[in-house]
Amino acid sequence: MSPVVRERTPHGSAIRVGIDVLDRGELRRLIGRTWFLRFGYAPEELAHAEALGGERRLEFLAGRFAAKEAVLKTLGTGMLRGIAPHEICVDRDAEGSPLVRLRGRAAALAPASIALSITHKQDVVAAVAVAHDGPGRTATAAAPTAAAKAGTRGSATSATPGSTTPGTPGRKEPVSMSADVVEHTGTTTAFLRTRIGEEDAHYGGGLVDGARVLRLFGDLVTEITVRTDGDEGLLVEYSDVRFTAPVRPGDYIEASARLVHRTRLRRVVELQAHKVIASRPGARPTAAEVLGEPELVCSATATTVVPLRRPHTRQGAAATTAPVTTKEP
Repeated sequence: MSPVVRERTPHGSAIRVGIDVLDRGELRRLIGRTWFLRFGYAPEELAHAEALGGERRLEFLAGRFAAKEAVLKTLGTGMLRGIAPHEICVDRDAEGSPLVRLRGRAAALAPASIALSITHKQDVVAAVAVAHDGPGRTATAAAPTAAAKAGTRGSATSATPGSTTPGTPGRKEPVSMSADVVEHTGTTTAFLRTRIGEEDAHYGGGLVDGARVLRLFGDLVTEITVRTDGDEGLLVEYSDVRFTAPVRPGDYIEASARLVHRTRLRRVVELQAHKVIASRPGARPTAAEVLGEPELVCSATATTVVPLRRPHTRQGAAATTAPVTTKEP
């Protein structure tokens, strides 16, 4: 997750700025998957998208997804960090400007207001979100409540664009942004789906060990580094590993990975695994059910390293191409 620009106004209120940029082509394959649409978008957004066709639908969904990531950064969290994208609904006000509505766990972190801007240029979409916490409230005050941690759903709240300072009608707070502290976030993704076999059952009750899911994550991290660096890389660490639901033989697991940070040698990847089909041996030995909403079974963050690329020396290149001269007899 990229750092968030934080500023404090003369009135003591906090302003946080979140930015996200992506290539809409990265979503072209994903928006054909029902589980991703339900995970990533609110019902109102999907209803609006269905009224659009072809490239316009892709443009709309890409813009909404970038906006959600920008909003997540202003909330002090990020993708795969406890808030699902569908809990952030990007609607429109009467004038057609973006309007943010927060639900469920996102609503527990709602600031006083969120202003949002989305822009498109060819295949690139960018979004900027500005959260205003109000006087006397700091960014750390928006810690998740017990209800938010439990994943309970709350009433929808809204934040209007261009909000004014509380108690000062008509006056907009200035937004300060320093470009040198906003870090670019990579948007390379990878996905795979697999069926868990009987040979994977390891514990009593037919439970599959968590290492099976982590092997899926390892393959995804490898694909990420192959795509970004042309090298398989070396996985050095898993962190924030959370197993949230049991996995059993016959289940279909769909795992996803997203590059969120990169340095010269390190790549940080956020990972999720969802159960999309569940075996139901209680009904009959071969029974299974397609889940209406994918069930999160595991999430984690992985760090992998790639070899340092050394440029070829000019001297070496010259040596291989130097002409051969001979003396006349």
